[in-house]
Amino acid sequence: MKTKLLFLLIAALFVITGCKKDKIDNDSGNNSDANVNLNGPLCFTAEEDNSTIAIHIYRSEVMNFPNIEYSYDTIVWETYVHLSTEIRLEHAGDKVYFRGNNPEGLYANIPTNQNLKFDTYNKKFTVSGNLMSLIDPSCKTTTVPDYCFRDLFSGTYITTPPALPATTLGKECYCRLFSGCIYLKTAPELPATTMANDCYRGMFWYCISLKDAPQLPAITLADNCYENMFDGSGIIEAPELPAMTLADKCYANMFTDCKQLTKAPRLPATSLKDGCYMAMFLGCSKLTAAPELPATSLANDCYAHMFAGCKSITTTPRLPALSLADRCYETMFGNCDGLTTVLELPATTLANGCYSQMFHDCINLTNIPDILPATTLTNSCYEAMFYNCANLEKAPELPATTLASRSYMSMFKNCSSLKSIKVHLPEWGDELDTYFWVLDVQSDGVFYCPSSLPQEFGVHNIPEGWTVVTF
Repeated sequence: MKTKLLFLLIAALFVITGCKKDKIDNDSGNNSDANVNLNGPLCFTAEEDNSTIAIHIYRSEVMNFPNIEYSYDTIVWETYVHLSTEIRLEHAGDKVYFRGNNPEGLYANIPTNQNLKFDTYNKKFTVSGNLMSLIDPSCKTTTVPDYCFRDLFSGTYITTPPALPATTLGKECYCRLFSGCIYLKTAPELPATTMANDCYRGMFWYCISLKDAPQLPAITLADNCYENMFDGSGIIEAPELPAMTLADKCYANMFTDCKQLTKAPRLPATSLKDGCYMAMFLGCSKLTAAPELPATSLANDCYAHMFAGCKSITTTPRLPALSLADRCYETMFGNCDGLTTVLELPATTLANGCYSQMFHDCINLTNIPDILPATTLTNSCYEAMFYNCANLEKAPELPATTLASRSYMSMFKNCSSLKSIKVHLPEWGDELDTYFWVLDVQSDGVFYCPSSLPQEFGVHNIPEGWTVVTF
């Protein structure tokens, strides 16, 4: 009798743990209510009747599908067969669970130029459980392999995310994970402190229902790690960004087109990397103030397009760097039509395209520095810098005595209120250097220049109708 009871007890335990199949072991002790068990298998709960869900490999002829199982009760598990398995949930509230044993990641046997994705067929789902259950059914691992969950939920109609407890990430592991999830209302916690290249790139791209950003505690970043992370999303307040050690394009386009964002985070780094802040706040039309930018060691494209289209910013931050890098300020405040004041620009060592189009189409700009102190110019350094600044009346003093290729090209083009320019040029350079630089300025004004400068008039030289005052 005792032997029979012992046998029945072992059999019951075997069923309860859901280990009816030898293919995947599950020693996590999950219960059947994965909605509240963050250590349980990934769970989809239908929010609408007659819902369907599938997992597809897109644009691929290689069918090395990862090892994934599904269950309706966490007791009976079946193998998910690509293009054959059909999962239908008849009623709102019905659930389906997923788990897998893929320690090298979901892309271990799939070409990295393909996409592995859930498809919810335009039906809304609540997602819960632990996403790591797709690579480790015990839900114990905290390391995500390269590419592992890239694109997995992109374009789906999920309203909540699963738990993402990983602390060590692989390259592109969460890249575009929730991109285009227009009904996603909350973000998961992201506790990782070890970044990898592209790990969060495009993660919440155009999640327009997402209002609150998760905390981002990492202090050492990797190339492109936050690039486009919240691009086009609905977040209202940016998370703190404590990192002091940056990487190439680490914050590039991070908040582009976040139309509800009103406040920028503190950016404490003093040494920058190529493209690190490129287009970071591009199109954030409700952002009222730029953060302090204390960096004195710049890099190529570091601030390029950073605040372009931020129509509510009225004053630039201080830019203390004395030595610039290629295109470092290119279009930094382009099309900021609320901008009225530019603080000192003290740089004396320029670089190619460093100020190119920096304030183009800032139509209300009136207060600018009295002087741009650099005396040695570089290719395109001031090209179109104040293009279409329609209310600008006085140009900054230009002490340089030698031009460079395209250095002043279109610099004051369409500055229709401009009526004062002072240069220190002893002679004109090639026509391209000042090409259209005073096109459509005021019809009368004063041009200050050395007596040696030939008094040549036209859109490439001294504005027609202006009075010349020599020194």
